[in-house]
Amino acid sequence: MKLSLYFVSLLTITLNWIHPSPVLSRTTAIHWAQIQTDAEPLSNPDASKSTAKPRQSTSSKPFSKPASSPAKATPTVAHWNIPTPENPPTHSNSNSKPQPPAQVLAEANPAQPLAKAVFPDEDWRTLNPENALIFETTKGRIIVELAPDIAPGHVERVKKLAREGFYNGLSFHRVINDFMAQGGDPKGDGSGGSDQPDLRAEFNFRRGADSGFVKAVDRGGASIGWIRTIPVTTQSDILMERTTDKKVAAWGNHCLGVASMARGNDENSANSQFFLMRAAYPTLDRRYTIWGRAVVGVDVIRAFKVGEPVIDPDKMLTVRVLSDLEESERPKVVIQRTDGPLFQAKLKATLEQRGAAFSNCDIMPEGRILARN
Repeated sequence: MKLSLYFVSLLTITLNWIHPSPVLSRTTAIHWAQIQTDAEPLSNPDASKSTAKPRQSTSSKPFSKPASSPAKATPTVAHWNIPTPENPPTHSNSNSKPQPPAQVLAEANPAQPLAKAVFPDEDWRTLNPENALIFETTKGRIIVELAPDIAPGHVERVKKLAREGFYNGLSFHRVINDFMAQGGDPKGDGSGGSDQPDLRAEFNFRRGADSGFVKAVDRGGASIGWIRTIPVTTQSDILMERTTDKKVAAWGNHCLGVASMARGNDENSANSQFFLMRAAYPTLDRRYTIWGRAVVGVDVIRAFKVGEPVIDPDKMLTVRVLSDLEESERPKVVIQRTDGPLFQAKLKATLEQRGAAFSNCDIMPEGRILARN
């Protein structure tokens, strides 16, 4: 036990030098120590540590939301700094106002489709409409690329509910600045869900050499980068030869635009509610299941009315699988390739600018809607 704690402490010291953010450093150290020892993922600490007033309805359904901040936590290695308005995100410069990622995002504008000629194949790929959801909301359009190889059960669920029309007319009932927008509850108060059984958590996944992972940089024995648009942290490729399945542990990172599943205190209680990230929150990593990322409409996510609960909230008018639209009305979307020269040049510039503070949340693959011929 003493040796294990020493190992975690040593990793924490090392990663604190690499990651100035104390939240990112501590959670990364804890998670990496677990992977190296094949330990189970940490359970939700909120049930035992939080002394805040419960916000659960009288329904037997667990309150599906990103967890509240522990008001008074006992001093253990696995202390979590959970982001809420009372406990805002931790930034490397504590004297400055929270800032967006270093790379300003040029987002797709559905009202201004662009010609295909400006999108060479070496830098852009076409979005698979079967692996995408299109949200028409009261603030505009959002298109989310799904990640069935990272969270197959959750992707199957949101596609099923979308095809049943479950999300149509539902609100974004809980929206917090510099955090996330939560929706998908038919009751509109955070206590509801669908008639489907709850889902098993898919916080982590096994990554093989054929996963399409594009590395940005190595950090403390781990690699950070992307699988398509999903920001990912993973064990090094070197370890693949040492595992029986020739794969390594990996998990998604909660960066701007990421779509993740809400849940109750039970890790396996996700059902229909989800949230869309309005800012980066590394403390959510490996605690909530990431199932996609917005490639169009990040500006829409940031424009939703804010509140807990939101007064007269913004709504999802329709949520559909993109391939289910008639071809004549289906937008064609291209996404920046993370292995293409355009994105790699942007990555190089961002790495030079950010140095040891770089995160894969600092830059984002852009999406564009093409004009029809």
